[in-house]
Amino acid sequence: MSAIMAAMALAQYLGRTVPYFHENSLTYSQRAHAVNIVGPMSVPEGKLISVTADAVHFLHPVFQFWIELPNGRYESSGPYSSHRHFTFTATSLGTFHVKVYAREANAPSNESLAQRERYEVESSSIPVKVTSTTQYPIQLTANEPLVRTGQAITLTAQMQTPTPLGDFFELVDLTTQQVVYRTNDVDAFSYRQIFNNSQTFVAEVVSSSNSLLMQSEPLTIDWSTKPIGTNQGHANQAGQTVSISYPSQAIVGQPITVRAIPHGFKHPVFQFWILPPNGSYESSGNYEPNSTFTFIPTVPGSWQVMVYARSQSAPSHETPAQQAIYEAKSNTHFVIVTPANS
Repeated sequence: MSAIMAAMALAQYLGRTVPYFHENSLTYSQRAHAVNIVGPMSVPEGKLISVTADAVHFLHPVFQFWIELPNGRYESSGPYSSHRHFTFTATSLGTFHVKVYAREANAPSNESLAQRERYEVESSSIPVKVTSTTQYPIQLTANEPLVRTGQAITLTAQMQTPTPLGDFFELVDLTTQQVVYRTNDVDAFSYRQIFNNSQTFVAEVVSSSNSLLMQSEPLTIDWSTKPIGTNQGHANQAGQTVSISYPSQAIVGQPITVRAIPHGFKHPVFQFWILPPNGSYESSGNYEPNSTFTFIPTVPGSWQVMVYARSQSAPSHETPAQQAIYEAKSNTHFVIVTPANS
């Protein structure tokens, strides 16, 4: 064999064992290939869902999209193609999970499992929730639609008839796409917890297979960034202040009355706050002209009390910047509550 023929044979052998898919010195397996997928969080039933693939470190990528339907079945976009966008119709209520696979256009078309791991990458799955376009008779309300950090509020969901047998009545946090409460065989429920930021909720009825049957209008809890707690009292920008009169000691089961003492206000309104031992903040409700507030302690320990004051003509849903202008806060004080039999 001549030296020229031997060189050609060696080149063919190396070409089979070390395929170079790129026009540079790095092989496919030496690159940090990845693929991401972007799509909407929710769409109405019957509308088109459009998702897009974003390939990283590919030269000539091709894609194959996969959809997990709400009933658990899988469908694909068909053979690999160079199209980065894929559109399909939301034909049923529920959550569709979509992912995409990517590979180079000149990767082996019928590779083994080992080759597939070498040439193919997979995105994470994104959930796309398909919601009903029909208005359903579920009401979702909050006892305090405007809350402060550390405050507990109650969300109440109600409909005309009890949940059908086998179906679930649930509360969903649209911000996280998580079910936070679920029950059945009822026509109403209440959910209470301390919230920490602005969140949007819906109440819905789903079947045992998690297919969406009915849904309320979304309810957003607006969040005030100014915290309540043990921070010292402050005056507003008009120099108006408020202090609080309180008993230093009390007994479990006996009423405690606290009184707001405003300074500089002409027509003040007040909102009282209490913090039970090992509990969460509770308020007297909306701002009211009544300068006293009475509550009954249920457990022994240190109960914290404070009061906010503002002019009756101040904005009712002001921004945090406006709060500094119109609102004054007392210092936080402690009432020591002892057991009734002590």
